[in-house]
Amino acid sequence: MKYPSVLQQNEEDCGAACLATIVKYYKKTFNINRIREAIGTGQLGTTLTGLRRGAENLGFDAISQRAKPEIFDKMKDAPLPAIIHWKGYHYVVLYGKRGRKYVIADPAVGIRYVTSQELAQNWTGLTTLLLQPDPARFAQQPDDKIQGISRFFQRVSPYSFILFEAFLINICVGVLSLTSPFLIQILTDDVLIRGDTQILRGLAIAIIIMNLVSSGLGVIQANLITQFTQRLELGFVKEFGRKILRLPLQYYETHRSGEVISRLQDIQQINQLVAQVVISLPSQFFIAIISFALMLFYSWKLSLFMILLTLLNAISPLIFLIPLRRKIRDIMVLDAENQGVLVESFKGAVTLKTTTAEPQFWEDLQTRFGRLANLGFRTAQIGITNSTFSGIISNIGGVALLWLGSTFVINKELTIGQLLAFNSMNGNFSGFIGAIIGLIDEFVRVKTAIERLTSVIDYRSEVQDDAKKEWVQLQADDNIYCEKLLFHHSGRLDLLNNFNVTIRGGIVTAIVGQSGCGKSTLVKLITGLYEQQGGAIKVGSYNLQNLSIECVRKQIILVPQDAHFWSRSIIDNFRLGSPHLTFEEIVKACQIAQADQFIDKLPEKYLTVLGEFGTNLSGGQRQRLAIARAIVNDPPVLILDESTAGLDPISEGNLLDKLLESRQGRTTILISHRPRVNRRANEIIYMEEGQFKLQGSLDDVLQSEGEHLKFLNG
Repeated sequence: MKYPSVLQQNEEDCGAACLATIVKYYKKTFNINRIREAIGTGQLGTTLTGLRRGAENLGFDAISQRAKPEIFDKMKDAPLPAIIHWKGYHYVVLYGKRGRKYVIADPAVGIRYVTSQELAQNWTGLTTLLLQPDPARFAQQPDDKIQGISRFFQRVSPYSFILFEAFLINICVGVLSLTSPFLIQILTDDVLIRGDTQILRGLAIAIIIMNLVSSGLGVIQANLITQFTQRLELGFVKEFGRKILRLPLQYYETHRSGEVISRLQDIQQINQLVAQVVISLPSQFFIAIISFALMLFYSWKLSLFMILLTLLNAISPLIFLIPLRRKIRDIMVLDAENQGVLVESFKGAVTLKTTTAEPQFWEDLQTRFGRLANLGFRTAQIGITNSTFSGIISNIGGVALLWLGSTFVINKELTIGQLLAFNSMNGNFSGFIGAIIGLIDEFVRVKTAIERLTSVIDYRSEVQDDAKKEWVQLQADDNIYCEKLLFHHSGRLDLLNNFNVTIRGGIVTAIVGQSGCGKSTLVKLITGLYEQQGGAIKVGSYNLQNLSIECVRKQIILVPQDAHFWSRSIIDNFRLGSPHLTFEEIVKACQIAQADQFIDKLPEKYLTVLGEFGTNLSGGQRQRLAIARAIVNDPPVLILDESTAGLDPISEGNLLDKLLESRQGRTTILISHRPRVNRRANEIIYMEEGQFKLQGSLDDVLQSEGEHLKFLNG
C-alpha cells in the first residue's frame, strides 16, 4: 500500500502538512496556504483546537481525544489515519500497523516505520485527532490546482525571439564541435600514421578558423543568455514583490520576515534551472543524437557498450535522490529560520543590550548555525559518495573502452583515428546524459524552492476584485455602524461575536476596555486590515465591503502605537502614499502634531533621512510624526490606537489640544488605557471580552458604576 506524505515547508507547518496528508489520502488536494489559514498556523505553529476547527471547516468530522493504552493491541480497529502529537512539539500522521512496525507520515522526513516502543515513547499523552471526511461536506470542497515549475516556464514565451537566436547559435557551436572528431581522425590516420605533411597545414588553418568562429559565437551566445536570464529573473522578482505588497495583514502576522526574504534566493535557483532547460538542453540533445548516430556508424558494438556504461553511471544519482532531497529541504528551512533570527536581532537590538541577553543569544546563534553546518556537511557527504561512485564507474568505463577499442583496432575493425573520434563523440553523448542527471539533481534542489515560492505567490491577495468596487467620498460626520460583527483568527476563539455598535460621526469617541477585549481588532476591521467573517460595517449608507481597499484606507486612517518609517527623508515618507503633497501641507500637519518642534532642530530639517525603522528618532518623536502623516490629507475618520503613549503628559496634552481642535466636525476615535486621554472624548464606548457593554456621553458614563470607570478616573 502506498502511503501519501506531504512534507512541511517550514518548522511551524507540521500541523498543516499532516492535514494535507490526510486530505491526499482521501483523494483530494488542498493548497497548503488554504490549510494554514483554516487551522490558524502562526509563527509558533498551531494548536490541537486549531487543527480540529480547521479540519471541520474543510469537510471533516473531527474528534480530539486521548487514546487508551490498549490502542496498540487494537490498531486494526481504530479509525485511521489520524493526527497524533509527537514528542511534545510536533504532529505526525499515524497510518496503522504494518507487520511488526507502525507506519507514520512525518512532515519533517516523510514515511517512517517505527517500533511499538518508539511510538509509545514519542506519542505525547496519546493525544489524537481522529478525522473522517463527511460524505456531503468533504465532497463539496473544491480541489486546488497545484502548479509546479510549469508556471515559471510560462514566463519564457515573451522572450521567444531571444531564445530562438540563442538556440540557433547553440546549434552552430554544436555543429562546429562535431567537426573536432573528424579533424582528430584525419590528424591521426592521415598525418601522423601515413606522414602526409601536405594535409597538416590545411588542417591547422581549419582548426584555427573553427576556434575563432566558435569563440565569436560563444561571446554572442553568452550575451544572449545573460540578457535572457536577467530579464527572466527581473520578471520573477517583480511578480514576487507585487505579491508581497498585496498580501493581507494576517500573512505578515503569521510568518517570519527572514523566511519570506529568503524566497528571493529561491528565485535565483529557479531562474537558473529554467534557463538551463530552455537554452542549453535542446542544443545538447541535438548534438547528442547526431553524435550517437555517428558512434553507431563507427561501431555499433562499442556504442551498445557505452549505453550500458552510461546507464550504470546514472544509477548512482538516482539512489541518492531521496536522501538528498530531504537534506536540501531541511537546509533551506533551517537557513530561512536563521535569517529570521538575524533580522529579529537587528530589530531587537535595544532589548538585547538592555536585558544583557547577548551571551544567551550568541549561544542560540551558535547552536542554530552549528546545526546548519552539520546538516550541510552531511549533505556534502552524500554528494561526495555520489561523485566517488560515479568517478569509479567513469574510470573503469574509460579503461574498458580503451581495452575494447584497442581490440577492434588490432582486429582492423577500427583505425586509431576512428577510435579517437568515437571517444570524442562519446563525450558529447555522455555529456548530454550527465546534463540530464545533473538536471534531475538540480530539480530536486529547486523543487523545494518552488514549493516555498509558490506558497507566497498563491496566497490570496487582499485586493481581489478590488478594481470592480466603488470609490466614494465618505462624509466626515457620517456614523459608523457595526452590525452583528463576527471575527476570530483561524483556529482560535472568537474575538468579536455578534458585535453591534454605532460610532457617532463628527465627534471624538473613546473605545475603552481591558487589553485583549477586541478594541484593536475592531478598528482593524473598520480600516479593512482584517476581513470580517460575518456582519457588516457601514459608514453612512456605504457598506465598506462594497468599497475598494484604497478608498477605505485613504479616508479611514489608523495610527498604530508602533508606527513605521522608511530609510528616506521625512518629506519622502509623507509622499509615499500621497505623492501630490506640497511642502506647505506637510509643514502644516507637522505643526498640528507638534512634530515641527524637533524637525526644525535636525541638521537637514524636513530633508533629514530617517534611519531604518526611524531609529534616529525617539519613540515620542516617531509618534508625533506618524500622527502628522495621518492627518496631512485631512481624512474623514482618524483612529489613534495608543498613538500618543510615548509622549509625556504635558506634550501629549498639548498635541491632543491642537489635534482635536483641527478635527472639529470630523470623526476621531481614541483607543487608550490612560484616563487623561479618554476624558477628552465626547462619547465613550466600553468593551469587555469582545462584547459591547456600555455607550454614552462622557458625563453620563461617569455617573454609571462599573469597571469602565478605571479607564476614565485617575
